[in-house]
Amino acid sequence: MRLIFRLSLLGFLISASGAFATEFRIYSAAGMKVPLIELSQLFNKNQNANHIWINFDTAGAAEKKFFEDAQSACVITTQVRINSAIKSGKFVKNEQIPLVDTLAGMASSSAKKPSIKNAQDLANTLLAAQSIAFSDPARGATVGRHFEEIIKKLDIEKPVLQKAILASDGVETMKLVMEKKVGLGITQISEVIQSDRNTLVGPFPPEFELATRYSLYCKDLNDENLAPFIALLKSSYGSKVFDYYGLRAVP
Repeated sequence: MRLIFRLSLLGFLISASGAFATEFRIYSAAGMKVPLIELSQLFNKNQNANHIWINFDTAGAAEKKFFEDAQSACVITTQVRINSAIKSGKFVKNEQIPLVDTLAGMASSSAKKPSIKNAQDLANTLLAAQSIAFSDPARGATVGRHFEEIIKKLDIEKPVLQKAILASDGVETMKLVMEKKVGLGITQISEVIQSDRNTLVGPFPPEFELATRYSLYCKDLNDENLAPFIALLKSSYGSKVFDYYGLRAVP
């Protein structure tokens, strides 16, 4: 099935090629890393005119890099951050393209996965863990900030932070889990699935659920050379790629 979609997209991408080479520099939240790499590689492979370059970091760091790079074209970060930047005037245009939704959750390096169906389960699991990794809130990590709020509400902030390791982003968090350097990893479920589905514990209990929508903001959404890549992201094939890696495409 994916081969059929690839073949149909191949014709679309080739027909969209232009005569002049243009590099589009995009900064993205790490929660979308694997599917965006796959989609950008497909685009670049079948385009001789335009090239997509993507750098991944926390949602906050991606936004910061986008502002600092005069040659940047787009940023993919949380809708909340984009709305805030539009409201403050940092983003000149009031335009964005919603891409996907994801939930925050937990990964475990143990074969037997803990239960986190309710607040008490979650507290017990966090207290029982020998070590926990999560993205550094100071670097603008969406899940890292949320996790800090959770442990405060559960009144277990001190014992949890004493055994916590702050990772640069969700990708590093999952690396620590897969290398069994920590017992638990707190990050986006999409990042867990993109790294190793077998480590997935699940999302936080309903009372602590964190749903994140990632959106695309570009300095010029009407750039005809960028349009084919945006179309690929919003295509049925793009939706299938996102879904496979734990992200729910926004229609």
